[in-house]
Formats: sequence, structure tokens, C-alpha cells
Amino acid sequence: MPGFHDFYVGYDPASHQDRMYGAGASGYYVFDVTQVEEPKLLASVTGVAAVPFGHTITPSPDGRYAVTETEYQYAPLRIFDLKPALEGQVKTLSRPVGAWTARWQGLPHNTEVRWPYVFVAAYEDGVHVVNLMDPTNPYTVACYDTYDGPNQQGMVAATHVLGRVFNGAFGVDVRNADGLIVVSDHTTGFWVFHMDGFDRWNGHDRGMPNNSSAQDWDHGPDGAPKPDRTSLR
Repeated sequence: MPGFHDFYVGYDPASHQDRMYGAGASGYYVFDVTQVEEPKLLASVTGVAAVPFGHTITPSPDGRYAVTETEYQYAPLRIFDLKPALEGQVKTLSRPVGAWTARWQGLPHNTEVRWPYVFVAAYEDGVHVVNLMDPTNPYTVACYDTYDGPNQQGMVAATHVLGRVFNGAFGVDVRNADGLIVVSDHTTGFWVFHMDGFDRWNGHDRGMPNNSSAQDWDHGPDGAPKPDRTSLR
């Protein structure tokens, strides 16, 4: 993979930096992109066993933990504690602090973090919600199998390297206002879910910054300078 595949850009309230979390060649990287013309590498995750390239990276609201994915069969989600690298204690990280998979023969795919939960589109294994309160011991709290077809019947073009697990739940997103969960499935289409007890998400309810992939256009991320108004409402 010559460049970045998936990435996440968000504001870090502790450092007052705009940060880009990129998954690509050899692993995962965190950049300070406050000055977009002069990005600065802050941390890297490289030399990880069985991770020839990074596919997806999603940080926790405070930017400390990263949930990462590598796009081949049998690869679990790996969770990294970025703190030692961000504080300059190590040059790069190479050991995850935790890992999770729905089924060892499968492949968890795209993720959305709404601390302490990770919402996972897990291809043939449907959608899963994982509790990450203890990043060293993530565990499933909810799941739904959106794909009831045969296993190992996914994209033929990828079989030479990645396996044939590319079918089922592909993408996932979460609406913070009411906890709506949406999932896209290669075969069965579009799904909408509600998880009991998850009626909205605000990071402050969990002792975290109220920052996620869903931008609050009226208020902006925690810690950022506040504009007078960003919508016409």
C-alpha cells in the first residue's frame, strides 16, 4: 500500500492541535496538521507482527487509544496505546495492548468509536458493538448478523492475498443525537439499529471530550476556538 488508505482528522483539546490519524504503508501514523503546509509526525505504529500495511485507524475521543484494522482474513482489530509515542518515550510502537475479533476465521472491517464502545462492521459476522473501557480486554456487548449467506464467497479478485471474506457488513456509522446505528451490507443492503440503553452519545457523559467522527457544526469540537455561528439555524 503506497499511501494512506483510511484516515481520521480531528481536534485534540489537550494539545490544541488538529491531528490526522493515517493508516497506510507499514502501519499507522499520527500527524500534527494544524499548519497543513507543514505536517509534523507525532507518533507511529510500525514493525507490528503480521501488519504489513494499515487499512483503518480510529482514535478514542481523547486521542490516547487507536483502534486499527489490517485488511486480510484472520486479522483482528488491534488496539494501541499511543501515549508512549506521543510523549516521546519511544520512537515507534510495535505491540498492541489489546485485540478483538468476532470469529478467528473472519475479518472485522470498518469501525466507529463512541467511547467506551467500538461499533464494528465485521463483514461475514455482521455488526458488533465492543466495550473498550479496558483496552487490554475488549469484549462484545451486542451483535446482529446482517449476512446469512455462505462464508468464503466474497470478492474473487482479492483471494490471492486477502482471502474471500469480503462479503456482509461493510460500513457502519452512528448518529450521536439519538444513538441511531446504520450498517451497509454487500449482500443484504442497508440496516438501521437501536441498541438498548444507547439513546445518544456525548463524550462528557463518559468523562471524555465530546469529539467523534460526527462533527458538531454549531459548537465545534471540545477545546477549539468557538466561532460566532456556523449554521443558518
